[in-house]
Amino acid sequence: MRRDTRRAMSQRNVELVQRGIAAINQAYAQDDIAPWREHVESVVDAELVLEAGADAFTEGDWRGRQGAIEFVANQMEVLKGMWMRLDEFIDVDEDRFVVAITFGGQARHTAIPVELHPFHALTLRNGMIRRWQVFLSRKEALEAVGLSE
Repeated sequence: MRRDTRRAMSQRNVELVQRGIAAINQAYAQDDIAPWREHVESVVDAELVLEAGADAFTEGDWRGRQGAIEFVANQMEVLKGMWMRLDEFIDVDEDRFVVAITFGGQARHTAIPVELHPFHALTLRNGMIRRWQVFLSRKEALEAVGLSE
């Protein structure tokens, strides 16, 4: 593959992540899942498998577009004043990448501030997110996409 083509694919994936974070932040700010739902419909494969281990903030296996929506809606039920930012994008190839983010807010019932730094390993199929894994360690996320530190 030519270097220019690879760079364009990587940029496309960075933009996919940036649009996703913007949609999540809009949903958080409005306390309404609708912006995230709209984004999910356009970028998530109908057969998505989203895996968040027991040490992740929102644990469980989530399936399909509805699973991706419920994953974020679950966070919104627990936290208020939420926000998210992109910290790092690690390109693997045209269909795999790792995203380091920071997100936070306040626990709805206790007002305790929360800030987490998870790593998301994403795999695309035909340009749509097909597999989404959430890890608390960079090492695990990199291993999930075939890389090491």
